[in-house]
Amino acid sequence: MQSRFNVSDFSATKFNKEAQFNDAQFAGTASFNNSQFTGDALFENTTFQSRLSLTRTRYDKLFIRWYNIKGGLVYDDAAYMSLMKNFKDLGYFEDYDSCYFQYRREHRSQPWPAVNHWEAGIRKVIDYPLEWFYGYGTKPLNAFLISLGIIIIFGGFWGALGLGGPKDRTKEGLKEGEEWLDGDIAGILGFSVTVFLSGTKFLFDPPAIPKIEGHSRSLIKKAFELERVLGALFSILFVIAVSGTIVRAT
Repeated sequence: MQSRFNVSDFSATKFNKEAQFNDAQFAGTASFNNSQFTGDALFENTTFQSRLSLTRTRYDKLFIRWYNIKGGLVYDDAAYMSLMKNFKDLGYFEDYDSCYFQYRREHRSQPWPAVNHWEAGIRKVIDYPLEWFYGYGTKPLNAFLISLGIIIIFGGFWGALGLGGPKDRTKEGLKEGEEWLDGDIAGILGFSVTVFLSGTKFLFDPPAIPKIEGHSRSLIKKAFELERVLGALFSILFVIAVSGTIVRAT
């Protein structure tokens, strides 16, 4: 406890009782490969400034926090899986999410011998947007911010087309009593939000497709449907990420 280690190697070590490394600092690489903890392994407030290796390490409960493994975990599939299970069993859900996110990123850079070369290449390319869009289900804020960006971009697009302006002929096709936009910024952004959310078909019905004089009806319809498709996609990703993180922790 409260010790400072430079390069440390506890490989093939058997800890017969509870092992306490609380408040210790590992400045260099730390290896616990092939070691075994028969009792609780306590690494509370222990900092790993360099790489930590847990390859084939056996333990029942490892009291360690992911944010204290600052140098990262030496890649090993089984080590990551065991650590994620450990975090989940201890109720360290945020640590589990961060560990899973890093595992997915590092797994992408590893060879996948069980998968055909061309298939592995395609799956690894697809893996990038899964990381960016919603953090593999661990970052709902990513999906929310991207959704907000899409709404603003399409809002600018609809405004540039003249939505609600003097050349907007959408009113002519509306039923009696239905209202349309006045061309103000709030109304245009509200229209973009409605189109975006209507992609899910759960909360909002899609508004009328705009008809603006001087602009291709086909182009307007394609942009309209594109925003709805993106709305459906990112709404689903957001719900998945929220249900896997915020809702799970409550």
